[in-house]
Amino acid sequence: MDKRKWGFLFSGWALWAAVMMAQPAYAARLHIFVGAGLRQPVDQLVHAFEAQTGHQVVVDYGGSGQLLAKINVAASGDLFIPGALFYIGKLEKAGKIRSYRPIVAHTPVIGVNVSQAARIQSFDDLTTPGVRLAMGDPKAMAFGRTAMAICEQSGKKADILKNVTVYGATVKQLAMYVSQGAVDAAIIGRADAFQNRGKISIVDIPKAYFKSETIAAAVLQSATDRALAGRLCDFFSSREAIAVFMQHGFLPLNE
Repeated sequence: MDKRKWGFLFSGWALWAAVMMAQPAYAARLHIFVGAGLRQPVDQLVHAFEAQTGHQVVVDYGGSGQLLAKINVAASGDLFIPGALFYIGKLEKAGKIRSYRPIVAHTPVIGVNVSQAARIQSFDDLTTPGVRLAMGDPKAMAFGRTAMAICEQSGKKADILKNVTVYGATVKQLAMYVSQGAVDAAIIGRADAFQNRGKISIVDIPKAYFKSETIAAAVLQSATDRALAGRLCDFFSSREAIAVFMQHGFLPLNE
């Protein structure tokens, strides 16, 4: 074999070796359950984790209540990142959580279609006859529970519910209804309104009516590689990851 062919073979071997050295000894596959309202930052972070480690992360997005039911039925999966700590607490009581780490706050606001901004300027305006509202299904999603609790705390629940024309299964669905003008307003996450700025304006909810939900990443007892699942959990709660969440409109827990 001539020197030129040996050169090509050596170059090919060197490239193969460099690629193999950059990857882990084996590529694992992690399965995580994530609240639908967290899709944008989580997608970005998953891509970064995969690029850094060579491991694959499969994400199942949905309403937090729906994901909770999936986890209970399937008894499998590695991480759970719902829209509220409440859902992690449910699994923790059942002995299905190994550990968890808080990440950011999930802050409720009134998202108003920009065409209705002059009509809806305060929480009390949600009770105005003729206003069309969307509400999260409290059995299916974190902000459904949150919105219902806010209405209860305000003392205006009955008048607000009279104006609800549709219930949604995820906060993304609610934001879509508002941004497209199918409804005038909905109680959604600050991040969802931020991500639809230009189509949705924000009206703050009186702080006496709510406490922001906590978004956290939890390692499930069913995790097949607990060390790697813990590594991914740590990654989601790192300062760099929190900065990514904030870029998408989420607030840190100390605010």
